[in-house]
Amino acid sequence: MIIILGVKLSRLTAPIVGTLSFVALAGCGSSDDGGTKTIAATTGITAAIAERVASPGVEVEQIVPDGASPHDFELSAQDRQRLEEADLVVANGSGLEAGIPLDEIDAPEWTLTEHAGELRRPEEVEGGDEEPGTTDPHVWMDPTRVAGALPSLAEAVADLDPEHAGEYRRRARNYARRLDALDGEIADTLAVVPARNRELVTSHDSLGYLADRYELEVAATAFPATGAEAEASAARLHDVEEVVRASGVPAVFAQEGDDSEALRMVAEQTGVEVNYGLMVESPAAAGTYEEMLRRDAELIARSLR
Repeated sequence: MIIILGVKLSRLTAPIVGTLSFVALAGCGSSDDGGTKTIAATTGITAAIAERVASPGVEVEQIVPDGASPHDFELSAQDRQRLEEADLVVANGSGLEAGIPLDEIDAPEWTLTEHAGELRRPEEVEGGDEEPGTTDPHVWMDPTRVAGALPSLAEAVADLDPEHAGEYRRRARNYARRLDALDGEIADTLAVVPARNRELVTSHDSLGYLADRYELEVAATAFPATGAEAEASAARLHDVEEVVRASGVPAVFAQEGDDSEALRMVAEQTGVEVNYGLMVESPAAAGTYEEMLRRDAELIARSLR
């Protein structure tokens, strides 16, 4: 039995109390115009970044589920409705969300790659087969680029809720400091890799920004930079094997979610180790974006040391 304001309620009427409590809480958390503002973030990465700046004042909804490839994800009718009804869409851009028609969504949009500095071109990697003029969308693999984009994101969120603009800017500054500290931590972790082993052979061309930041080199990739279902040709695998032999790297890296068969074949032909579980497009297993980068750095350092 429950007593509220001196009134006794039986167990049968208890659900009413829960309903009243929910309505009261919802009213307390709503914005001045009577509704909670919503950000639709395309991926787990953009959702993690947006939440650091916007939450709890603005609700963040993730569109592409963890474990799904953003390259070829197809929207359901419900997904499209969530995007259309969002007050702001936070995306990565540069072709990462190729299956999401962002240009057709009638909502304000903020893209990470637009604010992350000059972008890297995939064809810089040996064996790259991207069309000329395309850019590498995996910019979040360098945390300093994300930190540099945060002031712009804070302004986009502040436009949704001007009354709390100062709070969003403060969160962005605090998060930028966290990412700058993480940058130093990653540099220290990777510093143990000797000069002769600072070359990366990966399943996808997704570590270019990380390599550029921490004085590594992406020597070869088995698959193109985009298109998770792309197949590695026999000629491409042969080129990767030649790079592995010439570089003398002790290990190659398979991105989580990729078909590992290609790198397994390279390993059989060259005798190197294949390390699986490199996290790039989703922080799911790590829990947070920062922890994802931290674990990737530790995996690379441990494998190439």
